[in-house]
Amino acid sequence: MTQNPANQSTDKETVAQAKPEVSTNKRGLERRRKLLEVAEKHFFSFGYAGTSVNEIVKEAGGSLNTLYRYFGNKLGLFEAVFRLKTDELFTPFAHMDFWQDDIETNLFRFGECLQRVTSTPDGIAVYRLVVTENNFEQSEIQRIFYQLGPQTGIRILGDYLQRMKDKGKLELEDPYLAASQFIEMIKGPFLYPRLFGETIEEQQLHQALKQAIHIFLNGCLQK
Repeated sequence: MTQNPANQSTDKETVAQAKPEVSTNKRGLERRRKLLEVAEKHFFSFGYAGTSVNEIVKEAGGSLNTLYRYFGNKLGLFEAVFRLKTDELFTPFAHMDFWQDDIETNLFRFGECLQRVTSTPDGIAVYRLVVTENNFEQSEIQRIFYQLGPQTGIRILGDYLQRMKDKGKLELEDPYLAASQFIEMIKGPFLYPRLFGETIEEQQLHQALKQAIHIFLNGCLQK
């Protein structure tokens, strides 16, 4: 990929290095954790283009060589940060004991977790970063966001809906499409208000989630 000269950085932030290596000793893991912690703060505060790996290293300690050895380049560091955040969100859903017998309860718990994360300042900052970045790596940033974020959520919920379909508890033509539709129902009404700085009350989120579940499970037509 040819870099736009206008976006070139004097500290060579986006120049790919050797394949990332991860030290498994205690000191190496702690150094990596600190780099991720500082990088998260910088990416969410200043955006991707506005973040300097030199400043991250200056605050976290270590060297650029260490950062490149762990993450490959600036984009690899961003992906590692975002993967860590999405793992925190989605890991509980991967355990079968998360899913109870009642479908309505499961949809509520899933939706509540999703609402909680997307309503935080960090959640809003991530979305703003993805849609407003304007640099030669924008498409890669968006790919990382979609694959680790929305696509993972759709897959997890879709897997659950597929299991419910297989058990004869739900009648769905496409469980994964249904998962995407449900997620948009609980996320969509508040996305732009949040981006424009409006405060969303807890009661609004709760009401929207309950209504989305009712529509999803029962439809709108009178029986």
